[in-house]
Amino acid sequence: MRVFIRQTARNIVRHPYKSILHVLIGVLTVLILELYAGNLDSTKSQLAHLPEVLTVPATISCLNGSMRECLAIREDRVMGVRESEYVKDPAFTVRLRFGFGEFNVETAKDAVTYLNHYGRGMNMLKGISGVEREGVTFLEGVDESILETSQKVCLMEESLLEERGLQLGDEVKLTLYYYRCAQEGSEVFIEPLITDTYRIVGSLRLGRYQGNWMPPETILPLDCVREAYHSQGIEFFADSGSFVVKDPFQLNALKKQMHDEAKFMSVITRAEFRYNGNALTIMDESFIRSAELLSKNLALLRGMLPFVLAIIVFIGYLCSYLSLQSRREEYALMRSLGTGRGRSFLLLFGETALLAALSGFLGGAVGVFLFGTAARVWAFSGALFFAAFMAGTAAALLLLHRLSVMEILTKKD
Repeated sequence: MRVFIRQTARNIVRHPYKSILHVLIGVLTVLILELYAGNLDSTKSQLAHLPEVLTVPATISCLNGSMRECLAIREDRVMGVRESEYVKDPAFTVRLRFGFGEFNVETAKDAVTYLNHYGRGMNMLKGISGVEREGVTFLEGVDESILETSQKVCLMEESLLEERGLQLGDEVKLTLYYYRCAQEGSEVFIEPLITDTYRIVGSLRLGRYQGNWMPPETILPLDCVREAYHSQGIEFFADSGSFVVKDPFQLNALKKQMHDEAKFMSVITRAEFRYNGNALTIMDESFIRSAELLSKNLALLRGMLPFVLAIIVFIGYLCSYLSLQSRREEYALMRSLGTGRGRSFLLLFGETALLAALSGFLGGAVGVFLFGTAARVWAFSGALFFAAFMAGTAAALLLLHRLSVMEILTKKD
């Protein structure tokens, strides 16, 4: 093996100009291949990371799409969304009216006196606009995840805390009322829900509130409110809902599940207004457009690969063929001195293999310097070039082997 390598290297040195030309052609080919492979890798990466760049939000609305808050979203639809494997960050809210202490509202005067605060049940802060993590101060050891539990806790607006002389960690008795939307028509009723004691675990400072309803002065965990509905034998409805599609590449599976299992419908703009939250709007146009464009580009680049390989094979064949034309006598002498077909093939093939490997290395180094080529692109381009170039070289050598040794020795150029 050592003798073979030494002889191959000696042959390369004996033909310096041809060797240098081989390397230069190889480096140029590798650089062009790196541009192609870089575009291919970049397109694949963009397509794979597209869900991180373009999220696909979805919102529940009434059937005609005119309202996305103050709805009546059935509990089975709420749980269908929250339990779906295709959904990320499902956010639901439920409207509440409340007052401090225990009381019964029997007249409008009583409502003004006692039931004069607005609240929300929520499972995450992003459920309504104007409520951000930066505007909430939690009790030590507590964070936003407490809203995903059913604990009897609450977040209270800072000015209300000051007004009532309360602070974090205190317990407060609240009487909650809920909103019931008429199944037909546009009436909304306020009815008693529960009187219970809640621990204040956070103070709330609203930002620029943009909701369609009164800003909440108190926030309770959604499941805590839902259990209050159940304990009183009241059918639970959420008043708003939204989520983010976990994997936009599975949009069809999500839409099928939401239609077949959660019974959501598409928005029908001509439908008569009802409070029922039974329509789902998935804002996927931008994602689909971008994904289709990237997929087309990727398919085009992949479709070019056979042609790229064919061109490199041809370059390898042409370079080796032209180089071997002036070395036919050398080949014939080598054969006449007893060198077998296999060894002579390996000697000439080894020369080109060393030059191709050097070309791949130098081309990769130049590509890193000029284009900032990634290591995987460098490795892919080098391997692709070497395999295709040497396939062309093998074809040229096999053609040489078909020539008659005696004919070469006796023929004068």
